[in-house]
Amino acid sequence: MTSTSYSRDETIAAITDFYKFYIRLPYIDPTALVLASEDGGWPNINATELRSRGRSDEVIELLRHLPYLEHPSLRGDWTIDSGSTGIQFHKGACYNNSPDLIQSLPGHVIPIADPTDRDGCYLLLDTQTGKITSYNIMANNIEGNWEEYERLDDNDKWKAFPTAPVSQFFGRWKKLYEKLVWMVAPPVDDSHGDGGLYFTRADNSVEENELLEADDGDDVEIEDEFTKEVYEIYKRNGWPESSFDRDACKSELEEYLREVDY
Repeated sequence: MTSTSYSRDETIAAITDFYKFYIRLPYIDPTALVLASEDGGWPNINATELRSRGRSDEVIELLRHLPYLEHPSLRGDWTIDSGSTGIQFHKGACYNNSPDLIQSLPGHVIPIADPTDRDGCYLLLDTQTGKITSYNIMANNIEGNWEEYERLDDNDKWKAFPTAPVSQFFGRWKKLYEKLVWMVAPPVDDSHGDGGLYFTRADNSVEENELLEADDGDDVEIEDEFTKEVYEIYKRNGWPESSFDRDACKSELEEYLREVDY
């Protein structure tokens, strides 16, 4: 048998915890978060399509009980970071299966988020190990060197990307948003669709980790003027304290981003 640390309950709890945090941010309306019923879960999971794509019974059962960020449109999705959008499995939607490397995934692995574009990432959840892999089909974020990656069989290429236990993965994301290393603002015109507008104080994961370890004082240096003002708007409205005024922050962000024609 395969050694595993996967737990369905722990996976659901970790994703629920992240989504409950994420709806505090000034982007998605908090009512978008929907939870599965305890008796049978979501009845509209497209099990037939998922099985035709080789997904395992455990994958399907997990999807029946995950929380989701519900969009008014079946084809619409909310972004959960700058490169990934949630998937409304609970409404019968399914992941983007067009890339050959996604079709090659083993049946115990399920994308729980699609990439926003070619530079974005699938979030692959492994129901044998309980880990999430951030997978870019252009191989922009591989761990190791390119020659080793190219020698891998297509079925194994996804294993060359950053991975972490689900609670650790989303725990890190929470810290990035909490410390305003990452920031999200609501879209202000149709050119961005429903995706959030994302700002970051870091250029790569190394800088992200340095900022997570840093003790931010009152005077944080941010070179980009837009990122700096978004940071200041969050802070003026009380982030990350319990007194944070989400609605006021969202309104102020919208006003500022329209004013600068972002």
